[in-house]
Amino acid sequence: MGLGVQEDRKLDHVPGTVLLNDEAAHSEAITSGLKHGKGRDAHIVLSPQPSEDPNDPLNWPLLKKEIIIAILCLGSMLNAGTNGPFLNASYFEMSQQLNTDITTVVLVSGYNLLAAGCIGPFVSAFSRKYGKRPVFLVSTLFDIVGTAIGEARISYKYLLAARIVQGFSTSAFESLIVATVGDMYFVHQRGLRISIINFILNSASSLASVICGVVFQKLGWLWLFHMFQIFLVVQFVLMFLFCPETTYIRDMRYNTDTAVDEKLQDLAVIEATHKEMVGEPGQGDRTDIPKKKTFVQELAVWTGVYSHDNILKFLFGPFLTLLNPAACYAIIASGVLNSWYVGSAIILAGIFSGPPWNFDALQIGYVGFGPFIGGLIGSIITGVTSDYVIKYLGRKNKGVYEPEFRLVFMAPAGVACGLGMFLFGYTLAVGAAAELCAFLQGVMMVGVLIGIFATLSYGLDSFRDQSNEIFVMNMLFKNFMFYGLSNYANNWVAAHGPEQIMYVFGGTSIFLSLLAIPVYIFGKRLRSWWARHDLFKILKMETHGPMSEMG
Repeated sequence: MGLGVQEDRKLDHVPGTVLLNDEAAHSEAITSGLKHGKGRDAHIVLSPQPSEDPNDPLNWPLLKKEIIIAILCLGSMLNAGTNGPFLNASYFEMSQQLNTDITTVVLVSGYNLLAAGCIGPFVSAFSRKYGKRPVFLVSTLFDIVGTAIGEARISYKYLLAARIVQGFSTSAFESLIVATVGDMYFVHQRGLRISIINFILNSASSLASVICGVVFQKLGWLWLFHMFQIFLVVQFVLMFLFCPETTYIRDMRYNTDTAVDEKLQDLAVIEATHKEMVGEPGQGDRTDIPKKKTFVQELAVWTGVYSHDNILKFLFGPFLTLLNPAACYAIIASGVLNSWYVGSAIILAGIFSGPPWNFDALQIGYVGFGPFIGGLIGSIITGVTSDYVIKYLGRKNKGVYEPEFRLVFMAPAGVACGLGMFLFGYTLAVGAAAELCAFLQGVMMVGVLIGIFATLSYGLDSFRDQSNEIFVMNMLFKNFMFYGLSNYANNWVAAHGPEQIMYVFGGTSIFLSLLAIPVYIFGKRLRSWWARHDLFKILKMETHGPMSEMG
């Protein structure tokens, strides 16, 4: 038993478990020939192992990787982080301009989220077959077209059409960006990047509500869409120029984090052979190693077919992940926590526009600073500590890293979610000061961000080869939850007050945090069970390269 994680008796090596620290494992004799980290991480065995191809995203310079992630994060901030809560602070005043009730206006954004959920399986299928780059580009084009509709006229029909078309842009930037981290970064590098993405997708939406509320109040409805369009076009150009395809087919033996058999000795021999051949005169340019692509070549939108299976088969991929118990927990836990924060944001306009506050859109937007700061704190906590924690636990576990180590963050997540949600509901019910309400929503957001980070990073490290499907299913699940909340949350508050809905949110969040305990203990056995009954392998839905590609 490794630090409470039950060992598996069925497989010699369980996918997701990796040898991270060869000094602690005393395995230098086996791993000395493998690629290691640099500087302070020189004792870290890189997982997955990069191939010899300079076009392998794992081999790209760190600066190039960071630029790609930064641009995709901007895309996530706009197409997902801002798109969803675009009108949160303005619902009440828009309902007055349109001469309709607030639930009808909120439902417009509900259809936006419904569109995001419905397109999810197609995003998964096309990205699995044709790569992520064309899907990202087309997704931003959807947002540009939808925003153009919204800025054309003040009308309910135009608003509805705009929000639906905008919704088609969200899925890729909520799901594929996390999978992109797995394409480019090693296990010990992923925590910080996932924390940043998590912050942008969730806390940045709080800041978006503040900014959008100010723009709506100062400049009006149409200028909200005009200004959004400017940022979308800039992001599209940057992504086209500087975000090449990250999907890469490498030999399965390099994927030490997903393979059933690590084959570390095979990799060590291959690495030694490569070093010898590179060191020989006239062998600097080996014909079996592809040339590095030029900048112009990397601009290609179409980079080939990554699987020759029928695309209809891939449409069912996200739903297969629900039959994987460990992945199902990651999907539901992160989706529910995210939904509860969105639910708390949806009800703000209706509550704070009435007594005792009587706020306008600008003031309601300012309330969003609470969860924004809370999310920032939560992201700093995970960003600073996450990779350190897994290195520390890996060292304590004789150099072996288990993905379940990510779930230790569910303990502080449960505490912060419980306190924040219960007290936030109570203060809303008694009409407390807006500053106190915003502070408690911020406490809630600390827990939500930490919980989402823990479960999403657990899913990525456990099942990286199926990360497209897992994160698309997560996006689909939570967006359908968002749609349901946009339909019923305000009516629920009107009927029973804000405390009941927040108490339900808090109770379920604590339950999901406690559920992490058995998942932590038995997670390795669950991963082993899935490796032996993997429906993606049974249905031949993988995108691995043939073993013969390596010598």
